[in-house]
Amino acid sequence: MTAPVGPGPVWDVVNGLAAFGALSAALELGLFDALAEGGLPPDDLAARLSAEDVDAVALLADVLVSLGLLTGDGRAVALTPVAERFLVSGSPASMAALGRLSPGPWSGWQQLAETVRSGAVAAGTRDELDAMYPELVRATAPTQRAVASGVAAALAERDLWPSSPTVVDLGCGSGAWLAALLADRPGATAVGVDLPGVLPVARETLEGVAGVTLLEGDYLEVELAAGSADVVVLAHVLRAEPPARARALLLRALELLAPGGVVVVADYPRPDPVAAPDPDRAAVLAGARHELLLSLTMTAATDGVGVTVADLRSWAADGGAALADVLQPVPRQTVFLIRPEAPAPENEE
Repeated sequence: MTAPVGPGPVWDVVNGLAAFGALSAALELGLFDALAEGGLPPDDLAARLSAEDVDAVALLADVLVSLGLLTGDGRAVALTPVAERFLVSGSPASMAALGRLSPGPWSGWQQLAETVRSGAVAAGTRDELDAMYPELVRATAPTQRAVASGVAAALAERDLWPSSPTVVDLGCGSGAWLAALLADRPGATAVGVDLPGVLPVARETLEGVAGVTLLEGDYLEVELAAGSADVVVLAHVLRAEPPARARALLLRALELLAPGGVVVVADYPRPDPVAAPDPDRAAVLAGARHELLLSLTMTAATDGVGVTVADLRSWAADGGAALADVLQPVPRQTVFLIRPEAPAPENEE
């Protein structure tokens, strides 16, 4: 007998907003920080949070247990290893700020249907994103510093990391990539490019790091020396651009490379499109839910719709290059190494 169809998947999606609300409230209250030194019963936790309603604190804690962010025995709650590493504000890998900011402007989600219909993000949402963007890039710094450190090690293993490299970061954001890449390369020369509202965050991150020049402007228009860079970084910028600009940006990165150089692309690639029906497509998409939702986050507030591996291969080929390697320095962080293809040897007569 066939089991009746139930509304469970619908409720799972509907309740996604409540789950995010629980995480956001817990971060704003400092709940994870309050548990950093050990578990607490709800009344003690409420006192630590200066919260009047113990029952509401207990309910919030139970929700977080159900989401796998806390553990509890019915009398007290404590941090899971995930929460201890990623949700306590003082952790080197903390996502406490990013957890609240990553969805972007709420107006973008409220107006997503109209954005999809019209193909244009409302001006008010763009203004909100511009206003929050410095705080957002600062919030990404702990994660991106870890990714960049892993990439530096991978480049060294592949003999792509000179002792005194020249690095260009197009869309340098918080400056975390440059700070991490240059940590063991004191003789490096680096250029970071981003918009005026973002560069103050990069300056804070890179204070005291020698050899770095920060340039304001559009990364497609700022004057840079072609053929001079050992490494060009495109970290989480392609998916925020419409396809034509994303392609142009990758081609520009390739033009900046010195012989033997590499373009480093960090992004969340959507699954490639298929040319024919694929019976396993639903499973592929389910496995890429994280990447798909982050791509939709771009659509809600920017001109981007995400990027696929097929896009990267095609654009790289247009610039005489190829995807040379794929890395995952930390979970859910994909990095592509793109290198110019060697010219075919001339036929000897």
